[in-house]
Amino acid sequence: MSIFLYAYTLSEAPHDLEDLTGVEGRNLFMVTVGEVSAVVSAYGQQTLTLAGDDIFAHQHVQRLLMSQSSIIPLQYGLTLSSLSQVEKVLKNNQEDLLKELHRVYRKVEMEVTMRFDVPDLLDHLIEKYPYLRDEKGKVLNGRLLYFLGDRAKKCEKFTRTLAKEKEIYKTQLEEMIGPWCAEIRESRLPRSEEDVVTFNCLVNRERLRVFEKSIYDAGERFSPHFTFAYNGPWAPQNFCSPSQISYQ
Repeated sequence: MSIFLYAYTLSEAPHDLEDLTGVEGRNLFMVTVGEVSAVVSAYGQQTLTLAGDDIFAHQHVQRLLMSQSSIIPLQYGLTLSSLSQVEKVLKNNQEDLLKELHRVYRKVEMEVTMRFDVPDLLDHLIEKYPYLRDEKGKVLNGRLLYFLGDRAKKCEKFTRTLAKEKEIYKTQLEEMIGPWCAEIRESRLPRSEEDVVTFNCLVNRERLRVFEKSIYDAGERFSPHFTFAYNGPWAPQNFCSPSQISYQ
């Protein structure tokens, strides 16, 4: 038996854990030291082996917690050996946890993705940069590069031009939505050729509506060659650093 950690929160936060269950169907409770609490439950194993329903239970708990108050989410959960170990972590990291919780106080994370929405990227860019027309006539081993499939890897001009275009539009989008974000970061997750950028945005709850409006404004400005998608609100997992917390 061990203790499973879901998140950290301010001890005065109005979390209602009654009838809320987490991994393994176990009841949740809070461990408090000073101004910081850990939301935890008992866990039937010594090492973390989440799978299936427990993964969804963990995510469900975090969604409910962040809907009630600000949290530092443990994205994949964490196990500690005992309640006294949880108390030790809270005591040893009180200052850092408080700093992080105050930074994300009343803020949520949103994700915004901008993509090209055109039948053919090369043809789209040729309209703007006629010098790319030569790329459609290049021949390799007797075959037109244009018909070889992944042209981005075979046409250097196309690759450079597409990268330049993405930088331009990425900057323009950030200028439109950035003012409504407390913090904004470019996602480093792999992107497709059509993806321009994905931003992770830390947004004050009070600014969510105007933030969402800025995305619709961007959609109108860049129509019809781009589409936008946004997701959230989530707990600010990309803006907290629980990995820096000492568990010794």
